[in-house]
Amino acid sequence: TRLVFTGKNLANAASLWTSFPSSTVPVSDDLAKGNFAAFDVTVPLDIPVQIGAVRLASPKGVGAFRLLMVDDLPNLAEVSGNESRERAQFVAGPISVDGIGNGTQLDWFEFEASKNEAISFEVIANRLGSNFDPAVRVYEASGRQLASFFGDSPGIAPDLQFRHRFNKTGRYFLRLRDMAYAGGLGSFFRLRVGDFPIVSGVFPQGNKREELKPFYPISKQSLPLVLATPVGAEIWLNFKLPKGVGSAYRRLAVGEAPNAYDAEPNDMPSQANAINLPSAINGRFEKPKDRDWYAVNLTKGDRVRFTGATRTLGSPCDLMLCVTDAAGKTLAQSEISGDSDGEVSAEAKSDGVHFMQVRELAEQAGEHLVYRIEAERVQPGFSLTIAEHAFTAKADEPFSVKVTATRNKYDAPIQLQLEGAANGMKIEGATIAKGKKETTLKITPPANAKPGTLYAFSVTGKGEKGSTAVVTQTNESLLKQFRLMTPFPTVLRSQLHATIIE
Repeated sequence: TRLVFTGKNLANAASLWTSFPSSTVPVSDDLAKGNFAAFDVTVPLDIPVQIGAVRLASPKGVGAFRLLMVDDLPNLAEVSGNESRERAQFVAGPISVDGIGNGTQLDWFEFEASKNEAISFEVIANRLGSNFDPAVRVYEASGRQLASFFGDSPGIAPDLQFRHRFNKTGRYFLRLRDMAYAGGLGSFFRLRVGDFPIVSGVFPQGNKREELKPFYPISKQSLPLVLATPVGAEIWLNFKLPKGVGSAYRRLAVGEAPNAYDAEPNDMPSQANAINLPSAINGRFEKPKDRDWYAVNLTKGDRVRFTGATRTLGSPCDLMLCVTDAAGKTLAQSEISGDSDGEVSAEAKSDGVHFMQVRELAEQAGEHLVYRIEAERVQPGFSLTIAEHAFTAKADEPFSVKVTATRNKYDAPIQLQLEGAANGMKIEGATIAKGKKETTLKITPPANAKPGTLYAFSVTGKGEKGSTAVVTQTNESLLKQFRLMTPFPTVLRSQLHATIIE
């Protein structure tokens, strides 16, 4: 696949980073162009369908993160002028069409369907960092409207997906527009058309790293479970229909704690499911006003933390968490704020059983309203952040990276180190001293580093007694760029880049 970039300062842009395994080769004929760069990108066949990220570098600096889809459907570019049914662009599925939202302009596509044929449609925009909010209508050739679909499909809102069965052979039309008739810069979409399943969730939403586990797709189509062994920081699972073309795809969490499961009935403290710490609780809200209770034994002074994951994993529910003691006294409850999916910490005031109650904020119910909650004792430790994610430097000249530590009953030194493609880089100031909250790393690229070289790396910290943390970024511009994304790309929270400039 050829990826084309347009912009400024792109002359001799020969480095392209991808968040997924790939081979990238710059198109040599375009290297001298200052406003244009192209790369031929080859992705191994065993890489699952997913939302990925790319980043371009040139001798003038590093570009912004751009999101794209690694797909098993062929690509097609939208043609200009398809703003009416008479000028609709014909698409022969299975296909994926990349297009631009132009405000009040409508985008029309024409396709064929056989009698009783079911065709799946998906519009990806928000998940690619676009502000396009899709609305779709499907018409017969006669002009009669068959169906209309708006955003907020479960688990991928405000993007949408649907499957429609056509009762006769013929030509049909799909009209696509932005809900608010907005458009312009940052308004784009990818329309998928094929015979793939519509999956609104997966249960469980994650698993312990390197542990084989079955995952069950939530879909109106009959789909088999998928056996998978998660590795890395996340896992993408794909689901296909028998003899179908194209895949549904979902991102799941990977952690160090074993899974625990919601076992009904657990609607009151006396029915609470017992859990051990640490664990990753996987549950769902199966009936309106559902309450799930969990019980854990604590010693006076123990601090516990429960961290929810719903929308960050594509589940359309909001959690409210509440921790109580054995007598029912509330010790702490969560608040809905920022991009948090619900988090609560509490300290045990006495020995014995304690409870955690979880409910859905709007009292919704359904098999797709699944959740995952990391339950753990709060140990002395630390977290690490930086305010930037991209740096430039000249060969053999240092650049600075300020790292800030938030300590939790941990005052010992923290040793920092570079991970990833940081071969040949020298690092100074790699220790956050005892009791201190920050340090400024001085990182020096190799003397033979060529302008335009892109180094992709992360920073980790190690303390005493095995305590570790990965540096995450708090850059407001990046978070704002993807403020509407569900789920937010995990890799962008810790991925750092340094580019060698002229």
